Amino acid sequence: MKNILRAALALSLALAACAKSADESTNVSAANLASVSPADKSAADQYARIEAVLQDEVDRGVRSGFVAMIADERKVLHTTAVGLADIEASTAMSAETRFRIASMTKPITTVALLMLVEEGRVLLNDPVALYIPAFADMRVATSPFKDETGAIPTEALARPVTIHHLLTHTAGLGYVFDNQTDLGKAILERGVLANDGDLKSRIDVITEYPLYQQPGEKWQYSFATDVAGRIVEIASGMSLEAFMDTNIFTPLKMADTEFFFDQSDFDRLATVYTFDDEGAMIPFDGGGLSGSPNKNGTGWYSGGAGLVSTAGDYVRFLQMLLNEGELEGARIISPATVRLMLDSHVPAEARPEEWRNGGLTFGLGGWVLEEPGLSGNMSAAGQFGWGGYYDTTFAISPQDRLAYVVLAQREPGPNDKPSRAGDLVRSIAFGALEN
Repeated sequence: MKNILRAALALSLALAACAKSADESTNVSAANLASVSPADKSAADQYARIEAVLQDEVDRGVRSGFVAMIADERKVLHTTAVGLADIEASTAMSAETRFRIASMTKPITTVALLMLVEEGRVLLNDPVALYIPAFADMRVATSPFKDETGAIPTEALARPVTIHHLLTHTAGLGYVFDNQTDLGKAILERGVLANDGDLKSRIDVITEYPLYQQPGEKWQYSFATDVAGRIVEIASGMSLEAFMDTNIFTPLKMADTEFFFDQSDFDRLATVYTFDDEGAMIPFDGGGLSGSPNKNGTGWYSGGAGLVSTAGDYVRFLQMLLNEGELEGARIISPATVRLMLDSHVPAEARPEEWRNGGLTFGLGGWVLEEPGLSGNMSAAGQFGWGGYYDTTFAISPQDRLAYVVLAQREPGPNDKPSRAGDLVRSIAFGALEN
């Protein structure tokens, strides 16, 4: 499944990372990976293998360390922490280590907006212009490149952009990873990545530029969830962070999850590493999407990214979804809303070709696996998941009452080294199922 997800994200994120050769990426040591006798095989035996396979990834130098957690809807089944959160300080990874989860913020923002739908403050088919009037006047680029007049050619909207378009990434918006087209460059140069904590100003910038295509025509990873986060603010009268804290984080006891802005927020935060020209792992000092994530004041407050969290906190969010919207007496959303969230919302013709070939569709806030036989990996129909820019990933399998999170921290780049961690943890987690 990871190969398909990597391909899908590579299509949408257009990362410049260069994969190492197949020989290098599969040069895995057999040390500490002894087989378990079928007579002795148990879930505990299976879970014990997670530490070994993740340690092997660390020993091969592809990541500084990992935290992985597996849970069902009631309890945490296994937690593994291997390697270092900070190589220079010799700080070990632990269950308490915090990570920049980047786009794993998106499913949480999706739930926040769906809560407002349940309250009747927002409708999924509402035009976005009801909340952000500038969307009524947006144009659609017929090409993302300038014409002979020096302007990007556009046409009128064929239909309004709706809330549903936002939550399914079919709104026609672009994203920060497009620095190849004139349209993408213009949006980036205009300051859409400004780290000022002001979501409104960022959305105002986005609305000054045309859409990439007509709403509803194509799935394209985008600023859509950032716009959704702004609508949470408008419809609730609260900041996005305050709404999330009051209605999601506090009820679910996610005490380590927040947007971060200053030095106090770096407590227990893992260092983001990258690879130099010789392939050595070094702290990332800047030059990426929004400066260095390792330096004070570089938090990105948005609906689509910016949260820091721990494996334990994020698993509680996933357990809530597995429990059809409730955890330990805290009802976040209804079972009907969870079912809708995990359903297919993007028609086959609007999906990227890699998704169609891999059996993937998109729900509300994450991918959904429809045909596990096409994924090429251990998986089950109905799985829902997503990943983050800095190499964090999660999935839930409602069919198997299973959730997993695998967290690391690396900045993609031209010397990137691929990691098999997500695949490995997923395979072991499915292999540990006993009924």
